[in-house]
Amino acid sequence: MSKFSDRLLGLIFSDISLGLILPCVLGVLIIAFPTVISDFMATIRISLPSWLWGGSEVPLQYIFTIGLAQGILSCGIPIFLGLVWNRWAGGASGFLLSVLFTLSMGVYYGMALNTVDWIGLIVSGMLAGYIAGALMMRFRMRGSTSLKSMLIASIVPAIVAIIFTTTTYVWYSDMFAPINGSVIDGITYSYFIYTVIYGLWAILAAIFAKVASWFR
Repeated sequence: MSKFSDRLLGLIFSDISLGLILPCVLGVLIIAFPTVISDFMATIRISLPSWLWGGSEVPLQYIFTIGLAQGILSCGIPIFLGLVWNRWAGGASGFLLSVLFTLSMGVYYGMALNTVDWIGLIVSGMLAGYIAGALMMRFRMRGSTSLKSMLIASIVPAIVAIIFTTTTYVWYSDMFAPINGSVIDGITYSYFIYTVIYGLWAILAAIFAKVASWFR
C-alpha cells in the first residue's frame, strides 16, 4: 500500500474515529431517520407491478425508518455476531435486541404488546442469530471462511426470520390489513417489506463479518 492509503486506514480505524466520531455520526443518523430522512422519503414515489408484491408504491418511508431499526436489531446485529463469534452470542443478541425493538414499538404506537406477532418477531431475531452462528461453525470446521460461506450462513437464517415474522404478523397482528380489499395482496405486501429489510441486512452482516475477519 502507498503511504496515503496507510494514513487513510490509520485515520479511519484510529481510536478517535472508532471511539468518538463514529458513535456521534451513528447517533445523528438514528435521530435523522425518523425525522428528516422520513419526511424526505415520503416525497419519493417508486412503483412496482402490483402482482409482484400487492401494492402500488414501494413504502420507502417505512423501510428506511422503522424497517431500518427492525432490520438492524432483529437481523443484522444477531447474524453478524453469530458469524464472527458463535451461535450463542447470535441467539442471545437476537432475543435481547428484538425485545428492545418490540418495547420501543409499543411505546411508539402507544399499544399493549399482547399479540403473538410480537413474539414471532422476537423468536425470529433469536433464530436468525443462532442459525447463522451454527451454520458458520460448520463452515469453519470444514476450513471455509470465505464470503460465499458467510453469505449462505446469513441468507438462510434471514429466510427463516422472514417466514416467522411475516407469518405471525399476518395471522395475529391487529395492524395487518388487506390491500384494496385483497388479503392475498396484503400478504404479498408484507412479505415484500420483510424480504427487503431482512434480506438487505443479512447480506450487509455477511460483508461486515468478512471485513471484520481481516482485522482480527
